[in-house]
Amino acid sequence: MASHRLNRTLKRSLTTAALPTAPVSAQPAESDAMKEYNDLSAQAATVDEDLLKAQADLKTKQAELAKVTADLTAAAKAEDDAKASMTQFEGQVGEFTSASYRGARLSGVSALLVSSSRDDFLERMSALGVIATDNANAMRGLRSAVDQADNARTAIAEAQRRAQEATDAAAKLTSDIKQRKTELNARIKEVKQALNRLSPSEKRALGGVKDTGSYLGPPGAANTALQAALAKRGSEYEWAAVGPREFDCSGLTMWAYNAAGTKLPHSSRMQYKLGRAVSSNELQSGDLLFFDDGTGNPDKIHHVGMYVAPGKMIDAPTEGQLVDVRSMRGDGHFIGARRYAG
Repeated sequence: MASHRLNRTLKRSLTTAALPTAPVSAQPAESDAMKEYNDLSAQAATVDEDLLKAQADLKTKQAELAKVTADLTAAAKAEDDAKASMTQFEGQVGEFTSASYRGARLSGVSALLVSSSRDDFLERMSALGVIATDNANAMRGLRSAVDQADNARTAIAEAQRRAQEATDAAAKLTSDIKQRKTELNARIKEVKQALNRLSPSEKRALGGVKDTGSYLGPPGAANTALQAALAKRGSEYEWAAVGPREFDCSGLTMWAYNAAGTKLPHSSRMQYKLGRAVSSNELQSGDLLFFDDGTGNPDKIHHVGMYVAPGKMIDAPTEGQLVDVRSMRGDGHFIGARRYAG
């Protein structure tokens, strides 16, 4: 979530099309301490993104498990209902079968022989038709109940399989999250130590708000999100924070777009999968810019910022820096941009 910092990235090239940039003055050479700080920040950012993805995947699996559990309950009820229907129709079929074996079945001829009149004969024939229809209906009902019971048993078996898979996946993700949290805490500690090794002048260069200018985006959600982000200039960086006083990079963009009525996930990698892709030569204020490790692999995205104006973006950089408008060249390798409004 944190990024390769401003000074470092003047040495890096951007992947894909070059970003439009404002004139940039020559920068002093990066010290070893600053390089270490930038490198460790990027490494921690990658681990943080891995953690966020694992947490999002766990939520998905938990939701899947809840649905499967509901499906399992519904299938079990369907089986119980089918069994009750089977019992009912088995009784009806049994009655008709028993009556037939006792000689109760009457033919049309026998009905004629025992009828005392024409009307009596017609009444007896009508009764025979009802009995035959009822017997056929009972048989059809029994067959349907048996089929429903079989389908319910199949659904139960499938739901149980899915439930076990979701449970196993959730358990693995829980273990992964614990491991990644441990690793992230170790990385954050290293970043803080590297930050403390910077010279006083380097620390001053990192701190404080440098850009207090006003910027406007296109009317609508994009500008609302932009103004929300700009209003947070000076907010401190905090790992996994989503506001309103502290942010990490995707926490800031998520919070800003939430203020505009657009829901985004708390992960730069997941945000990259949403919205509409836009090329670097058609950027508008409010578009999100994504940065990876130079491989062009979306799974290696570790930072996101919001486009403000040519050559500028607003972002939550990393430990020791504040939310501010800064150079778009401050985050390593540009992999792409996304638009969520308009």
